[in-house]
Parts: sequence; C-alpha cells; structure tokens
Amino acid sequence: MGLILLAVFLPILTVIFFAARRQDRLNRALAELDHAPADAGYVGLHLPGPF
Repeated sequence: MGLILLAVFLPILTVIFFAARRQDRLNRALAELDHAPADAGYVGLHLPGPF
C-alpha cells in the first residue's frame, strides 16, 4: 500500500516542487526589475509636426 501511495504522490510532489522553484526564480527576477534604474527612454531625433 505504501508503494502505491509513493508511486502516485511522488511524481505530483516533484512537479509541484520544480514549479515552485521556477516561480520563485521568476519572482526574484521581477523584483530585481523593480529595483533597476530607470531607462533613459527614447534618445533620438525629436522632429516637430507629423511627417
């Protein structure tokens, strides 16, 4: 009975574990973007009027 439960729940728990690690990495990357310095924006020719 124990092996059946292990065979059923181990793959599910493994997928949850790797999904949680991936989400944590994504959250950390997005948090770093929030603390990044502001971009200079558009740097180029600013021409008056529609062309």
